[in-house]
Amino acid sequence: MNSVAINPALSGSKAVKPTCPVGIVAIGMYVPPRIVSNNEFVNVHLTPHEEAFFGTDPHFAENKRRVAENESAMEMAVKAAKNALEQYNIDPATIDLVLFTSSCKDLYRLAPPIANYVQTNVGAVNANSFNIDCGFNGWLPAVITGATFVSSGFYKRVLVVTGETIVSSMDSRESETLFMGDGAGAVVLEQVAEGDGMLSFHLMSKECESAAGVKVHGGVQFNSNEWKINPYLYVMPGSFERDIPALEKYIPHSIKESLKMLPMTTQEVDCYVFGQQFFGLNVIWSRELEVDYNKVHDTIWDYACMKCASIPVTLADAVQKGRIKKGDIVAFGDQGANWSISSAVFKWCI
Repeated sequence: MNSVAINPALSGSKAVKPTCPVGIVAIGMYVPPRIVSNNEFVNVHLTPHEEAFFGTDPHFAENKRRVAENESAMEMAVKAAKNALEQYNIDPATIDLVLFTSSCKDLYRLAPPIANYVQTNVGAVNANSFNIDCGFNGWLPAVITGATFVSSGFYKRVLVVTGETIVSSMDSRESETLFMGDGAGAVVLEQVAEGDGMLSFHLMSKECESAAGVKVHGGVQFNSNEWKINPYLYVMPGSFERDIPALEKYIPHSIKESLKMLPMTTQEVDCYVFGQQFFGLNVIWSRELEVDYNKVHDTIWDYACMKCASIPVTLADAVQKGRIKKGDIVAFGDQGANWSISSAVFKWCI
């Protein structure tokens, strides 16, 4: 897709170079066992413009995602958190703070904070906990918030967790149903050696009412004709034509702002992990950054887009496969509609 002339800076927000080294010392993930491909969605209807854009993905018809059945976002988040703690031999009693973020909404638990549930169920008996709500772009702001608490000296060890049950929160007649999936991820943050951990970050935002969000309304459930009132993810009509040209620019701009603080070029990054919206955007973002796509680790064809859970699940997948190793420079970029954009650069330290 050809981009129009767009100012990539949503605001005058500046990138930040932390003064205290805080890194990810543990990472975990959980995805539900049920696998569903795009071919199994029976109600969706695409516009010609959407068909053309999705057609840039050679595997689009067979793309898979995980679908949660009889388990909530907070239950999956607990499983991801326990996976991180157990893999890296971290005693949950040493966690000082638990942060939870998610874009999906559960009408049965709008309060108290899901972070409290996660804290209790992982055994973080000495921790405080609260939610961070930044919509679809919740993960990196939550990680940056956790790192800030550590760098301040207020807390030594912070657990950041997310869980997404998005498939049940979609009207399956709409195009977005074909690039969403369910999953959960978690990381533990603490102070690390000088030169390791988070090297820089950048956040920017601006209200855009015409983009996507979550509203409580009626819609058709996944793989059936059942009508239900639910907090449904929605994308405003004409979003692909109107909003994607801007989205093509925002994340590369933010990543470049983060890299300027170091200073570092886009070519010096070993691995890029984006928010996994869909394959076509990943390709465009790598092109805007002037890097070969082999520097991008994606999980779109296996897990689809999990909103807040996409980056931690993709990161865990990259670490498991040896794609990211100790000492590598890793750049992250994510977006939320209306708009909220984030990026961060880490020197991987585990």
